[in-house]
Amino acid sequence: MEPMSAPGVPLRLSTFIGRKREIGELRRLLAHTRLLTMLGPGGAGKTRLATEFARAQSHHFADGQITIELVEVRDPALVPDAFARAAGIRLLAEDTIGTLVHRLISSEMLLVVDNCEHLTEAAAAVVARLLTACPRLVVLATSRERLNLDGEVLWRLPPLALPQTADTFAIASAAEAVRLFVDRARNVSPGFDIKPDNVAAIVAICRRLDGMPLAIELAAARASGLSPAEIMARLDDRLRLLTGGPRDADSRHRTLRAAIDWSYQLLDPSERTLLQRLSIFAGPVRADAVEQVCGEAPLTPADVADGLQKLADKSMLQIEPGVEGATRYRLLETIRDYSASKLAANGDEARLRDLHLEFYMRLTDEAYEARMHRGAMAEHLRLWDEMADVRAALDLAKRDLDTEVRLLGNLRTLWMMLAPHEGLRRLFGVLSGTTAKPTRGYARALWSLQALVGQSGHHEKSLFTPQQLTELAVKSGEESLVAAGYLGMAYTSERISRDLDTAREYLLKAAAELRRCGNLPDLAMALASIGGVELQKGNIDAARPWVQQALDVAVEAADDYRAVGAHYTFGWLEFLAGDSEAARRRFVAALDLVAESDALSMAQQVEGIAAAGAAADPRRAVSLFGAASKLREEVETPVQLPWSIWLEPAMADARAALQEGIAKKAWESGRAMSPAQLLALARQARAGTGSGKATGSAGGLSKRELEVARLVASGMTSRVIAERLFLSERTVESHLEHILTKLGFSSRAQVAGWVAEHLGGTKKDA
Repeated sequence: MEPMSAPGVPLRLSTFIGRKREIGELRRLLAHTRLLTMLGPGGAGKTRLATEFARAQSHHFADGQITIELVEVRDPALVPDAFARAAGIRLLAEDTIGTLVHRLISSEMLLVVDNCEHLTEAAAAVVARLLTACPRLVVLATSRERLNLDGEVLWRLPPLALPQTADTFAIASAAEAVRLFVDRARNVSPGFDIKPDNVAAIVAICRRLDGMPLAIELAAARASGLSPAEIMARLDDRLRLLTGGPRDADSRHRTLRAAIDWSYQLLDPSERTLLQRLSIFAGPVRADAVEQVCGEAPLTPADVADGLQKLADKSMLQIEPGVEGATRYRLLETIRDYSASKLAANGDEARLRDLHLEFYMRLTDEAYEARMHRGAMAEHLRLWDEMADVRAALDLAKRDLDTEVRLLGNLRTLWMMLAPHEGLRRLFGVLSGTTAKPTRGYARALWSLQALVGQSGHHEKSLFTPQQLTELAVKSGEESLVAAGYLGMAYTSERISRDLDTAREYLLKAAAELRRCGNLPDLAMALASIGGVELQKGNIDAARPWVQQALDVAVEAADDYRAVGAHYTFGWLEFLAGDSEAARRRFVAALDLVAESDALSMAQQVEGIAAAGAAADPRRAVSLFGAASKLREEVETPVQLPWSIWLEPAMADARAALQEGIAKKAWESGRAMSPAQLLALARQARAGTGSGKATGSAGGLSKRELEVARLVASGMTSRVIAERLFLSERTVESHLEHILTKLGFSSRAQVAGWVAEHLGGTKKDA
């Protein structure tokens, strides 16, 4: 499965120009504070500078950096979710900020929190909690106003460095603002160059625009048809008309608005119309969304396709990559605000919002129907990629309850796989206050709620019994959901009543119904569950064909989500059959399909790997069990039936095989691991490294752990290593425990020997 988000620095397609002095200043300030807020008006380049700074600082933070982009978030309640998504966390627990703290508490990381100004209070609340609870986090925020937190250092981003009118050609052409103009002009006019006969005009443009990056880019975009002197003449006329007063920061903002207005006036009528209509989107979207929502008369589909490229060429629109190589189009917030005011003035906003809702309703309908037959991950990842607009559609749908219920129900798979906490909150909030109608929309929504309740364990939020859900499905004509009622009754019998015979009966009914409807994803789940019931009854041989069928169906449906469940059940089957190596391979195969953001699924596979390897290496197993326990705490989901029947004894046996002190250290070592470290340790077992000596030159160690290992091998104590690496002694001890666990060692001497053998000796002090 593809992750919901990849933590790190966003990809930018254009060249980054200048700002060396500012990057140095940011580095200097962050050495003395844990919260630095970069202030500046829209178009000043805050986002781009923060992005490039984070990229340049990647090697200074052991756990890297993540960027939290708030520009697409409109609801303050979703700010913690935006942090979680950026951190690669799939939310199941109620306390989102608590989950974030749980994941990041031991991380040495830079958090870039971008575009806070419209959500200052909500963003400040999350930042304050994280900085208080996570002592090794550092935050760089961008905003138009301060977060107003204790210890916050404010830094105002200056404009790009400007040349003086009398500067020599060499000095002027090296100025940052001039370099930016020339670079962007070459994008639209490849033969463009700065020369002695145009340098004065370029300098005048940059100075007239106060060194504001976005304004300079907008002006440079006109170089395809105008010379710098012609650009300057037209620009100067427009700016004199629209701006005035003292040349301070507010004046720079007015200058930018005037530059946008000038660029807008130069667009042809169809381009203006398209730009206005694009403001209806909340975030970056694909071309088909623009064509469907914005393509009404006087525009044609050809106008839209051509207009998108023209607007991008003129720096009015950004092009960026989306999931699966798709191209997305995004308006910068400053230009969006400008375009939205034009759209509101001409009276088209209401109609555009209706078309926007219709488009995303259609996308969710198609994704739901596709999921009834195959994995449909591409459809759901596309919705997640445009989640800002899905949420905007949900907000508009609130005006009609039936429409809102239908849209919420269509998103069942997205909620289940990518945002269960949000889905449960939204569905329960709407459905608990209304009477269900016998319509397909209500049947889908209640089924979605029931599935999320079962996944999260929040049974108090279940509004229908499985029997009632079946009756509603029949009355509504949504016969594909009849099996959902059978599944609900089966799981109630299996996990609450412990009536395995009744559970098997209902699972067989569900499987028959799902096969009849061609619902392969849920058929795979039902078949695996039949195998699980047989395992609980002690019928290992009888379970095997059911689980094999489940895996075959999941593969046929191209459904990684259900394949994870089939592999997991297969793992326990092999474990109970006494083949620990086969069991381990099954759990690892499942882990390879799990997104790092899915903490619950990751915990389940790690527990299986630990159980399978416990007899050969109890210390490694206990570390894995400890790591899994932390992941489960994040999502507030304890081990549930039926897996607890086999998992809990395996965990107890692994701990009992070790001395109490060693078991405790191994457990805590696992709990202190980052997800990346945990995955390295879990997958390392696949190479057969669990019995004493790690294979591979790095042995699964992180960059920081390799550094500590070398210093241990050189004979340094933990205190000396701490001083050398500017860490606490406790952190060094934690790294050492990770090293011992990953390599299967129990002493520093073994680490020294391993370093000599695999790393070619130790690095001497400089």
